[in-house]
Amino acid sequence: MFRKIVDVLKEVFWIKPSRKKSKPTRRKTVKKSPVKKKAVKKPKTKVIPKAKPAAVAKASKKASVIDPSLAQVGVITHYFDRIKVSVVKLTQGTILIGDKLTIQGEKTKFVQKVWSMQIESEDVKVAKKGQIIGLKVDKIVVVGDKVYK
Repeated sequence: MFRKIVDVLKEVFWIKPSRKKSKPTRRKTVKKSPVKKKAVKKPKTKVIPKAKPAAVAKASKKASVIDPSLAQVGVITHYFDRIKVSVVKLTQGTILIGDKLTIQGEKTKFVQKVWSMQIESEDVKVAKKGQIIGLKVDKIVVVGDKVYK
């Protein structure tokens, strides 16, 4: 009689039957005796670094030189990696939507067209000397990279 009442109460109050947790069983592991291997000594060889030819060394230095027709317009002061936006302080000249900018630093060098530019969270079409702008960039840039036009 008592069990029937309990069963009815469980149905009414949606009580789930409790499950007892069983203790995990441990496996017995058989320990193997370690087998010692003899170390084989390899003969030592000297590696002689190859010297770069003078022409290759000069070419790598020339790669970091910017085209003389380009003028420095600004410097990157901050970069937001999640939204790929850089903050650029304009040191001279102006930037318009549609201009091609060259961004160069120690590890950075690429050319891109200006698609989006903002000042104080408002879209602008022209930015002038002395202004701080937010510029959408295609690749990762570093603080201190220079912007050329």
